[in-house]
Amino acid sequence: MPPGRHLLPADFVAQNQRERLLLAVALLASERGYQKTTIEAIAKTARVALATFYENFANKEECFLAAFDQNVEVAVELLGELVDQTQPWPDRVVVATRGLLDLMAAEPASARLCLVEAPGAGSAGLQRYQAMLERVALKLREGRQLLPSEDSLPEGLELATAGGLAWILYQRLNQRGDEQLTELLPEMIQIALAPYVGREEAVARATAAAAEGPGPEAAGEAGTA
Repeated sequence: MPPGRHLLPADFVAQNQRERLLLAVALLASERGYQKTTIEAIAKTARVALATFYENFANKEECFLAAFDQNVEVAVELLGELVDQTQPWPDRVVVATRGLLDLMAAEPASARLCLVEAPGAGSAGLQRYQAMLERVALKLREGRQLLPSEDSLPEGLELATAGGLAWILYQRLNQRGDEQLTELLPEMIQIALAPYVGREEAVARATAAAAEGPGPEAAGEAGTA
């Protein structure tokens, strides 16, 4: 939206300004870290007045958490569109994992906000991060339906697995940014599936997924580069 006077509806302008603030906090937190991101820098990057920031958010933490929540919900919605719930659970895991990596590669600032910066963004940020892992754990727990007895695995396995997968992504984002995130696909599939389908089948599915190449979103981006 261009600066200056215009005839756009006030509610549209307000929503546009809020979206720009959310984008700005993600970009700045990705570049300089949450702690070094200031309200002044967020407003400047979003190209809004400082007063506009305070019309939307009480402080930096509130803005950051709103961006976190938005990014998580967008990811959940997009992955929900990709995954066919009529498919067997292992197939759904493969599709969701591929889709997540494609999305992270396309939106590296959002990925860093959720997986790198959130745990260190105060107690509220850590709580949001843990809640995100718990949502992943619930999806992983669906794999227990493949076992003779759902009690054959430790109660906290899924949450530990979700934390391990997040750690792998954290390390890659910290070391190499969003470069070649899809390389992590086989490893993540093996970790997610092995407790439920066995190591041999998990490796076979991971190998097959890697052989398929990038997902449709990644392939589309490569074609337009």
